[in-house]
Amino acid sequence: MGQEVTMAVMMEERIRAANLPVRSLCVLPGLRGVIVVEAESPHVVQQAAYGLKHVRGLMRGSMDFSELERLIAPRPVIEMLQVGDVVEITGGPFVGMRGRVVEIDRSKGELRIEITEAAYPLPVTISAEYVRPVREGG
Repeated sequence: MGQEVTMAVMMEERIRAANLPVRSLCVLPGLRGVIVVEAESPHVVQQAAYGLKHVRGLMRGSMDFSELERLIAPRPVIEMLQVGDVVEITGGPFVGMRGRVVEIDRSKGELRIEITEAAYPLPVTISAEYVRPVREGG
């Protein structure tokens, strides 16, 4: 784990050198320790990965595109946030300031944030597109 990109680059070099019939090679952030390879047959993948130091084994089988799609498509920021999370504002007049999420209106895509860097509690309603999560809870 943690060597996915390095191993994918090494596999890519082998695939190009040996002209192996591999269609795609993918390292997904949601799958730690896994490299997804699209090839004509399992032995081609085995040939590309054979002898690499950090490759522990191969999971044979196929994946449906819908399984990959949920890992590739980014989740909206508002889905990841909860009340009490600390966020940094990335757009609008309060750029660079941090605040704590007080209320979430998922239907409108808006957050009510209490700016923590102000001298007094300053509640602001802002679009979820203009925030970046900093840490969970308090």
